[in-house]
Amino acid sequence: MKIGIIGAGNIGGNLGVLWAKKGHDIRFGVRNPDAEKELAARAGGRTAATDVRAASCLR
Repeated sequence: MKIGIIGAGNIGGNLGVLWAKKGHDIRFGVRNPDAEKELAARAGGRTAATDVRAASCLR
């Protein structure tokens, strides 16, 4: 499943990591995607930090 999460704080970040480990495609919509690369790497799988618009328009 493709999941877009707006924000990468305590709740969004942890949910994204858990869902990514279950095999879902995760996009974290954040203000500064470069600052959240570590979170995307920690989540592994098909995960990326993008701008909010890209995360909210998953297809």
